[in-house]
Amino acid sequence: MDPKKLPPRTSLWTKIRVTILVVGGITILLLVLVNAAIYEDGGSLPPGQLVLTLLSLGIGVLIAEGMRREGRQRLAQVDKGTEDPRQALRYRIDAVNTAFTEAARLMDDLKRDLAAQQAAREALLAQAEEQERLLEFNQEQAEKIRQILVGETKATIRAERRQQWMFFALGVLASIPIGVAINLLVP
Repeated sequence: MDPKKLPPRTSLWTKIRVTILVVGGITILLLVLVNAAIYEDGGSLPPGQLVLTLLSLGIGVLIAEGMRREGRQRLAQVDKGTEDPRQALRYRIDAVNTAFTEAARLMDDLKRDLAAQQAAREALLAQAEEQERLLEFNQEQAEKIRQILVGETKATIRAERRQQWMFFALGVLASIPIGVAINLLVP
């Protein structure tokens, strides 16, 4: 049978059953893995966990069987031609409307995401410009501080040099009279 001829299953009950089946399958998988890990470590399975695993497995099998049975009934209706053409058309119209609604919702989501990304981009650009301005300001401040430090260092060097020359001059001035006095006093 051509699957394109089948009306889509869009009933809420079907969606609920599919969701329960998927969640149940994941739960069963997790419980089996936990049970295997406990059993592998030499432990015994807690009775509650074993019951929960079997209960989840049973519910999953029942839901899957119900969905399989419903699919077979729909195939039989299409094969026999007993399906109401209006109902099939209504299913298709509902499917198209659902697809358009979903597309419109996705477009709105994309527009919101794009607007949020644009706002984030503009905020980042503004922040980058502010950082560049601060960097230029900091470079100017660093240059001024360097000039002040260099000026202070040069002034300190000049003062120390003057002090050294002064000590030298005082030493010379003090050593001459002492030398003369020693020469006069010592025969």
